[in-house]
Amino acid sequence: MAKTLDFKKPHLLRDEYEYNTALAEVEDLLNSNPKAGSADFDRLEFLAVLIEQYEVESYPLDSPSPQVFVDFMLEQRGMSRGDLTEVMGGKSRVSEFFAGKRELSVNQVRALREALGVPADLLIPAMD
Repeated sequence: MAKTLDFKKPHLLRDEYEYNTALAEVEDLLNSNPKAGSADFDRLEFLAVLIEQYEVESYPLDSPSPQVFVDFMLEQRGMSRGDLTEVMGGKSRVSEFFAGKRELSVNQVRALREALGVPADLLIPAMD
């Protein structure tokens, strides 16, 4: 059995050592197939929450760009960038958007949301 963390004084996972120890303990608990409501099951849920919190803080994910979302939705619908010419107001605007030279206007966001079903918040670049 892996080493267990001492939570007599509750705390978030503080470092990579505690994170890895928690992961090993979760693996052992999963292998023992704990029953819902048991102390082991409660410990498993507790560790899962701590691990998730540590991962969110330690390994943040960058949001894909609006161009990535639009490309993905085009692919899902069997469309090409050329199919956006009318939606975005011309071939050059489509090209500039995908090259990262032009942000979308409010009207283009609305049109893409309508044409591709892309939520508007995914079409607006993240503010850093």
